[in-house]
Amino acid sequence: TEAALGAERQRSQQLADKASSLKDLIASLEADKARKAADQAKAADRKSADADTTASTAEPAAPPVPEGNRLTASAPFAALQGQIALPVIGQIKRRFGTDDGNGAMMQGDMVATQSGAIVTAPADGNVLYAGPFRSYGQLLILNAGDGYHVVLAGMSRISVATGQSVLAGEPIGAMGEARVASTSASQNGNATPELYVEFRKDGKPVDPNPWWADRFSGRT
Repeated sequence: TEAALGAERQRSQQLADKASSLKDLIASLEADKARKAADQAKAADRKSADADTTASTAEPAAPPVPEGNRLTASAPFAALQGQIALPVIGQIKRRFGTDDGNGAMMQGDMVATQSGAIVTAPADGNVLYAGPFRSYGQLLILNAGDGYHVVLAGMSRISVATGQSVLAGEPIGAMGEARVASTSASQNGNATPELYVEFRKDGKPVDPNPWWADRFSGRT
């Protein structure tokens, strides 16, 4: 319900305010998610036990869903190497492991794109967090399963909410407008919007390049 989603967004924002790093944020969000799942399972068990003791006649079981109508299971994230398109039209300007320009190493890829470009989900997943976070600005974290998370930052607008499930290729946000830069920063005076993409496995950044199906042109 809308109220439940609102409460979940508020809770995730509280955790974000307390987290000191991206790693801490993901860990606290996953721990909170696991706690809620455990509470829901206990509540379901109690409800089932109560129903068993009060029901005198059993309702006929619902017929099974036809095999052809069942949703097919999505492929594990690790099996998608070489199959994921860039989440936005553009070119990778800075890659994982290179100098980030501030004396540190890039922990993801930076994709230069265009004003107002639509950002899509790189893979199926569940929105673990969507909102502002420290220097990342508008941050989106997708839980892609099997310990993998996809982190996206640099958007001006996020169109999905915490707790929502998304499919690969589904629009999840949009980039902002190109900002005017100094001539020392850019000869043409324009700085194109940039989307930061980080893949994490079990809390640690991993090189996303093996996953990209097309490392230059992006989604078309």
